[in-house]
Amino acid sequence: MICSKDDNDALSGWNPHIIYIEGGNTFWLQHCIEKGKYSKLMITACTGSSGAVYCGKSAGAIVAGKYVETATWKGWDDPSVVPGKKSYDKWIDCKGFSFVGDNSFFPHMSNDWETLVQQKKTSKLSNTVCLREEDVCCVIGESGVKFMTSWPSVI
Repeated sequence: MICSKDDNDALSGWNPHIIYIEGGNTFWLQHCIEKGKYSKLMITACTGSSGAVYCGKSAGAIVAGKYVETATWKGWDDPSVVPGKKSYDKWIDCKGFSFVGDNSFFPHMSNDWETLVQQKKTSKLSNTVCLREEDVCCVIGESGVKFMTSWPSVI
C-alpha cells in the first residue's frame, strides 16, 4: 500500500475515483477547505481527466455549489466556529466548488422550507437546486454533463 504524505498529495497523486464529503457545519467545512487550499485540487480531481465522482451530503452538497450562502438560510449551522467569520453576513458571496456552474445547493428540502426558499432566491441565487433527502445531483467529469435523480421514497 502506498501512503500519501498529506491530503494534498492524496488528492493530486492518487487520482481518486470517488470523493465523499460528509455533512456537518458548513462554515467549518468551508474554512477547512480554504485553510487546506483544497478547492483547486478538488475541482481538478472531479472535473479533470480523472473525473472522480464527488458525493456531498448536507454541508458537502452545499460546498459543491457556486455559493455556500445557502447554509445561512435555515440557521442550523453556527458560523461563530470560524475565526474572522463569526456571523452569517460574513458568508454572503462565499464561493463553493461550482461543480454545476451557477447552481448552488439547498439540502434537506421539504415543504416546510418552500416559503423561505422563495424569499431567499435572489437573482444571484436564483439557480439554487433544492435537494430533498432522496435527491442527488451528478456531474460527469470534464464533459460537465449534469443530471438530477431521486431514489424512491421509503414507505
